[in-house]
Amino acid sequence: MGKLFRRLLAACAAGVLLMPGGLSAAGASGTVIYVDGSPVKTSVIMQNNYQMVPAAFFRSMKANVGWSGKYRSAVISGGGTTIGFPSGQRFTDYLHPSGQWKRDDLTTTTVNNGGRIYVPLAYAARKLGMDVHYDARLKRTSVSTTGRSGIHSVAKDQARLVSASQEDLKWLYRITEAEAGGESYTGKTAVAASILNRVNSPDWPNTIKATIFQVTEYNGVSYHQYSPVLDKRIFSVTPSDETKKAAQAALNGEDPSQGAVVFYNPDKTDNKWVRSREVTVTIGNHIFAK
Repeated sequence: MGKLFRRLLAACAAGVLLMPGGLSAAGASGTVIYVDGSPVKTSVIMQNNYQMVPAAFFRSMKANVGWSGKYRSAVISGGGTTIGFPSGQRFTDYLHPSGQWKRDDLTTTTVNNGGRIYVPLAYAARKLGMDVHYDARLKRTSVSTTGRSGIHSVAKDQARLVSASQEDLKWLYRITEAEAGGESYTGKTAVAASILNRVNSPDWPNTIKATIFQVTEYNGVSYHQYSPVLDKRIFSVTPSDETKKAAQAALNGEDPSQGAVVFYNPDKTDNKWVRSREVTVTIGNHIFAK
């Protein structure tokens, strides 16, 4: 990153440069996000199943928010970290606590909507050292400004956390073992994360167990979502300690699948539907896709 941009970011973080005034955001809807237990109203845009909020929303969390006109970048600073969100881009530049500038590639695009710059809520909050939790049952997002601190991976920063009962956890362990028992730890985590991504998507059931055991009907034919459910292997596997650890990592927000909702072994399936999906990453024997 150039020295000029660094100076501009520093100026924005200090509040010298202000973001442009906002009009009502077209295409955005109103919602309530709980900050340290208190409801805060804001507009939100859903992008790739991620909540995008106006950068100015972070002022409610005592963060400094500015605007670099030269670089068309919203700048948010707090917890010892400064982040630049260039409008229309799928990356951020941020000042690491070590004093080094680094870049994160995102799976969302920072957008200017109605005069407001919208940034990914979970990514930005966690990058600033806050904690974010989404309660799927209550459909409520909560932010704790006294949450964990430090720099996290993009996959984890953008993940949507899922609440799991003991019953859900049992079946998540089993399906992960059945599908990825022979894969690496990363491959296991990616499989578990892709299932959780389905839970967070309106296209699939909103619980882990229901998502795993979902059966759809098409032209009079029943289709199981996961082959170990169809062939009953899910009932006989014994999850390893590594599998359990990987599934827990996915529940805690890690997502090596990069937002995938399907995965497949290209040597074992000719399913045209899964092969038509946008590939996110290949890990071991599995191709992951959105």
